[in-house]
Amino acid sequence: MLMISKGEDNAKFNRPLYGLTGQYTLAEGVALPYFISLMTIDRAIDELRVAEQVPASLEVKWSLKELFQREIDEDRVRQDIIKGYLLDSKKLKFFNAITIVLMPKGADDKIKDAFENSDASTAPPIPWDGTDTEDAQWNQSDAKNAYFEGVQFVSIGQQARLRWDANRVLAVAVDGQHRLWALRTFREDEKFRGGTLRPVEKHTQIPVLFVLLHDSAGFLNTQEQAEHSIRSISRELFTDLNKNAKPMDKARELILDDKSINARCVRTLLTDSTAQYAPDLLPLSLVRWQDDSNRFDSSYYLNSLVHLDLLVSALLDLKEPSDPMDKKQVQELIKRINSSLGVNGQEVQYDGRPLSRYYIEDCCDDEQEPLAPFARLPEYYLASAVEGFKKNFRPWVLKLLLDFKPYHDLLEYARQHNLIEGTFGQFQAQTKKHKATIKEQETNKDSEWNIREIITHQDEIARMKENQWAFKAIFQKAIVRLGKVVEFEFEGKDNNLGNIEDVLNFMDGLYDREILKVDASLPNHAFRLWTFIALNPGNENIRVAKTVEDKIFSVLSLWYFGSRKIQINAPNDTAIQSSRKLLKFFAADKSTAQWPGCKKAYENLYTGFNINSLYGRDHDTLSPEDKKEIVRSRFAAVLAAGIPKLNNESLPEKISSDIDEAALDLES
Repeated sequence: MLMISKGEDNAKFNRPLYGLTGQYTLAEGVALPYFISLMTIDRAIDELRVAEQVPASLEVKWSLKELFQREIDEDRVRQDIIKGYLLDSKKLKFFNAITIVLMPKGADDKIKDAFENSDASTAPPIPWDGTDTEDAQWNQSDAKNAYFEGVQFVSIGQQARLRWDANRVLAVAVDGQHRLWALRTFREDEKFRGGTLRPVEKHTQIPVLFVLLHDSAGFLNTQEQAEHSIRSISRELFTDLNKNAKPMDKARELILDDKSINARCVRTLLTDSTAQYAPDLLPLSLVRWQDDSNRFDSSYYLNSLVHLDLLVSALLDLKEPSDPMDKKQVQELIKRINSSLGVNGQEVQYDGRPLSRYYIEDCCDDEQEPLAPFARLPEYYLASAVEGFKKNFRPWVLKLLLDFKPYHDLLEYARQHNLIEGTFGQFQAQTKKHKATIKEQETNKDSEWNIREIITHQDEIARMKENQWAFKAIFQKAIVRLGKVVEFEFEGKDNNLGNIEDVLNFMDGLYDREILKVDASLPNHAFRLWTFIALNPGNENIRVAKTVEDKIFSVLSLWYFGSRKIQINAPNDTAIQSSRKLLKFFAADKSTAQWPGCKKAYENLYTGFNINSLYGRDHDTLSPEDKKEIVRSRFAAVLAAGIPKLNNESLPEKISSDIDEAALDLES
């Protein structure tokens, strides 16, 4: 119930809440006061808000964690909480306390950074109603009164009383928002109670804890670099309280996990917030974060958060041991951690103690036998590991994800039209409900707003992605694998392999020649270029599997290796003129020393081509020699397509027989 205050014009103070007050003082210079009370369901629904009910604004920037945690999961509310819990007559019903932060709002309904001090003489009177003798007891000389911009807080010892002005204060849930929204939906939705709770339900009281962020109520924060705005403190509380709540899916749980090395590394690739541009980071405004899909081949997305998590996971290859008490498995994990995330040959360390020493001293007994499990990197070693990622991986990974021509073109379009920091990026950061609200508000003022500011750009970016392998997650993983070979395994210093700039120039060349179109043709061949590599020969649909990623990586590797070999040999006039000669070279064991994995790539692709779908309907009538020639012909044509300096001429008999021997080795 809201009451017109007698203390201030146009104020709408709620009825007093009574309860207990306390403080958290677990660090020097920090005191966080709180007030805990009981509210009926009706009062809680009417007076408390969830984050999605905070007035929508295009001016607010959101961090990665906040994007996830603001949005209400309607399916969870309806299916799990209401139908699976509240409406289950066999279950006892109980909710934990809902945590609320009181937030000041201005005349424009936008959240303000802080409460302003108010003249105590303008505070609403006690008792709130002249007939309420119990409330009158709070008007005592020994009562401690705090009044700040629409919040009245009175305490006598641990007993306390709280009111706020709904016109100037929002009571927003930072923990329990799904419970609160479920109660609202339960009461209001026609499918449930249709606006009115049943009499027995009205008696229910739920515990509510209010965080009071004003010095007159006892709030104190003198820590260095502390952010004192109400919004930032509320967001921090929101994150801390929600990161261990029921996750929406495993991928988001990983991203929100501050103890996960993968999640921490992913964040180093992104800007800190939406509507923020940095030339050497992926703009969060153009990254798909709204769901658990790893795809970014549609709409306006430059990348996907889930895909980045999978990408980092594959790069680090830190598979947890099946038995964390197995010393051999644990030491192998530690070896991989140090190999991937150590810097300049040094181990990951904390306070000067290497990770391997930590394991022996803290997880093993005096005989160095396992005493405690080791399944993941200890939390206090994470900072060192993240620095290792930033040194060993981040520079060249971001080069690929930002500077590869199709990605660069998308970013250039976004910069030219101010999509990242302007209205477009601000709009895409909103929750579904806020998007609908803003769209309605803006189109009421300008009927073309949504088409001009949002749809046009979404459609144009989607058009840029059409028929392009570059925006397929499976293809990007293969590109990054090639980058890892060049820049991580050989540190960009191998004369044959070159560096990440050479990889980028090579990839840009493929893109410019339209080799990276999904439907790229292969002249004089019945099937398209990417058929048998990543397209199904029957229906030409894209196949998504680890084996397909391996084939894409294999063909990119052979194309790149071949291009580099021709470039290196050209000054000496020893360039290989034929794609079949080059295939022979990469099929040889001795070539692997100079071109890592070339024979495996050759074998992987040969096996993919050596199937009946390539031979045709009459495959049963073909001789083994005929089949081998069909495979050789296609393989040579595919190789030549990616290396323009090659030709696909017929081979002399001697060279052909050499390749026959390599093929026979495969078949055997």
